Amino acid sequence: MSWSNWLRSRRVRTALLLVVAVVIILTLANYSSLPDRIHDLAPLANSSSPAVSAPNQGAKPNQDPVVGDVQWSDFAYVQYVTNPIYLCNSLMILEALNRVGSKADRLMMYPQEWELPKGDGSEVPYESKLLAQAKDVYKTKLVPIKVMTFTNSDPTWQDSYTKLLAFNQTQYKRVISLDSDATVLQSMDELFLLPPAPVAMPRAYWLDQPFLSSQLIVIEPSKDEWRRVEEATQHHEGSDYDMDILNKMYKDSCTIIPHRGYDLLTGEFKHQDHDKYLGNKDEKWDARQIMKEAKFLHFSDWPLPKPWLKPSESDLEHNQPQCWKVGDDKEDCTDRDVWLENRKDFSERRKVRFLPIRSFPESSHANTTQRVCGNTWENPRRDKRSILRARAPWFEPIFP
Repeated sequence: MSWSNWLRSRRVRTALLLVVAVVIILTLANYSSLPDRIHDLAPLANSSSPAVSAPNQGAKPNQDPVVGDVQWSDFAYVQYVTNPIYLCNSLMILEALNRVGSKADRLMMYPQEWELPKGDGSEVPYESKLLAQAKDVYKTKLVPIKVMTFTNSDPTWQDSYTKLLAFNQTQYKRVISLDSDATVLQSMDELFLLPPAPVAMPRAYWLDQPFLSSQLIVIEPSKDEWRRVEEATQHHEGSDYDMDILNKMYKDSCTIIPHRGYDLLTGEFKHQDHDKYLGNKDEKWDARQIMKEAKFLHFSDWPLPKPWLKPSESDLEHNQPQCWKVGDDKEDCTDRDVWLENRKDFSERRKVRFLPIRSFPESSHANTTQRVCGNTWENPRRDKRSILRARAPWFEPIFP
């Protein structure tokens, strides 16, 4: 049969048409999801090297779900604790990550001196109970560590080098370190899928000079990076804290995460000018809308204490956001209301009851339900990291 006769065959033509149709369908199906995949990494889409900076640091965060087949056990959210107060806060972060449906692992680094419950009914310290709750309720992997401390006149951050141990968690391809004086509002799993880079951080948008914010850090753990970080902590200058070390090491090579949505400060609601946060002068501030898009909210309200320390009524009244005049005879109190709601939410979640902890037999204590921390408020004298100071540290925002 000649080639021309072969092509005239009805069976051959039918088969060829079917093959072409299948190819077209598969091609369209593959490309239909391409815009979503590109959109997922839109802030860093123009990257060709680890030193990536988003064109608009005030861009709204991506709200789309992560697409594709991801091995989430390769990633982890990391908490570090050095005292019982911050153990409680870390537990609240873990609870929030669980509630918002984050898929990555959860890891908590805790002082190696603390004991885990043995499960034999014996009485255990407060710290042990909360560690058991992290493990049993929130499926957290517990890693005992030696607290990294350096002597300084201000004890506030003298244990903060411990945070940098996240660089040594090489059992994961990527980790996200979150400060615990904060609230997780939405899953941030998409940050695990940023283009490769040793470190990704948002900028401290409230400062006039460029400075990286260490409240949220995306890290690719490795022995080499950990060696560099450890050496930097051993040869730090004066009162360098963890954020100073990270800025000196990565200020020119860090992937920049848009601060908007990923590093919102509660102090922002006290301000009347929001250009730095919004990233432009044209957009109108809407506190409710900002909260809808926010994924990570950091409590920073100096001179008020952190929300687990109860302020006096007069301090609260004088340092909360104002109601702004709208027209001649109206006031807009949205900023104040949102700010108060966030503090109230934090306090109430500290005393919420959860499921029984299986690590503790009923015979060991009267009430088998375990609260997040047990109390709405903490005694300020117990928290060396939250003592009211005469002035704020230079890197903390001051919103009049």
